[in-house]
Amino acid sequence: MVDLADPEADLRRLHPRFAERVFTTAERHALEASRPDAAVCDAAAPRTTLHWALWAAKESAYKALKRIAPQAVFSPREFEVELPSVPLVEGGVAVGAVVHRGRRFRLQIQQHGASVHAIATSGAAVGAEILCRVARCQGDPSAAVRRIAIRAIGSALGLDPAALQIVGRPPVAMCGDDLLGVDLSLSHHGQLVAFACALPHPGAPASRGMLSPCVSSTDLPVRPSSAPPLSLR
Repeated sequence: MVDLADPEADLRRLHPRFAERVFTTAERHALEASRPDAAVCDAAAPRTTLHWALWAAKESAYKALKRIAPQAVFSPREFEVELPSVPLVEGGVAVGAVVHRGRRFRLQIQQHGASVHAIATSGAAVGAEILCRVARCQGDPSAAVRRIAIRAIGSALGLDPAALQIVGRPPVAMCGDDLLGVDLSLSHHGQLVAFACALPHPGAPASRGMLSPCVSSTDLPVRPSSAPPLSLR
């Protein structure tokens, strides 16, 4: 998840070879085919938005992979994005996939105003309800996103938020001394915070590595493109 109002969204701040180092040949072709941006960086410009959608997808899939393969290393070009379409309006959702060395992650990118929340899920999340929120905050983003997640998870599971806490890294949700069966990820960038979690079926055990949203708190922001549908394979 990324706040496009943050200066990091400006492509002019990137290293000239960033795209070559990060994106596959097919992804770079898709970027080149998108309409060139205006002289002033515009959050809605097709090339800018597609650029960050691709980055969001890669980083989100890496976070999900890291949970099931802790030894994994982030090599962006090894995460190949399949994004047939992108959201064009507020609240839109783009659905695709990210492939890493034969392992496939389902992908969805949600647009919320000046933010984009990319969520990658592994096969373990099949049938699980995905709960997510994006919000603007002031103060400590780590504390703010935990408060938002606790309220939403408590409401979804019929639990008193006062009895819940989020601890550890990667974060886990607890009710008292009990581990809740949710796979949780938190993110923040600029003035925005977000969380996503996979709620299992009733009675299902906790499972790690199901889901992870994109986080880019110090590196690069993300947003889906408003360009026409693209095939990146």
